[in-house]
Amino acid sequence: MDDCQFAPPLPPADVFWSLTMYDGKSKLLVDNPLNRYLLNSRMLGRLQRDADGGLTFYVQHDSPGKAKESNWLPAPAGPFYAIMRIYMPKPVVASGQWQRPQLKRVD
Repeated sequence: MDDCQFAPPLPPADVFWSLTMYDGKSKLLVDNPLNRYLLNSRMLGRLQRDADGGLTFYVQHDSPGKAKESNWLPAPAGPFYAIMRIYMPKPVVASGQWQRPQLKRVD
């Protein structure tokens, strides 16, 4: 299981940001029971926020449980990669002041 924590501030975009999951072998979107292939800023009203206002995404093959499914980005059982896109990023992205969060393995 991998987590991706977005501490405040969330990705600084004038339009929106997204995190999209791809199968590492086929390079295609990952078939999953939720038909969810990405998490993005347009979904903020449906995502569960952390106490500090940030977000934790659960990037894994199996459901993290009903209470966390709103923040689940289903991954294949094998290799995968996730791509973050920021549409019309604010200047702090280009200057390097804002650093994208990293996926971190959690047991």
